[in-house]
Amino acid sequence: MTTPTQNGTTSQGLGFWKILGIIAVVLLALAIVGPLLKGLFWIAFVALAIYGGWVLLRSSKKNHNGNSY
Repeated sequence: MTTPTQNGTTSQGLGFWKILGIIAVVLLALAIVGPLLKGLFWIAFVALAIYGGWVLLRSSKKNHNGNSY
């Protein structure tokens, strides 16, 4: 059972459009943010690999030469 609101439309119909609008906004946000996060993941992965290699190199130099940086 629906109850009319002040402008003559039903509250059930207004709720449908509100939910549909929220779903559309969420899908649009995911379409924009998803590829952005995917690209940032690979950039962060490569940066972490480079940093790890640099730490290993610095560690091995410290052990061989006996001096620390």
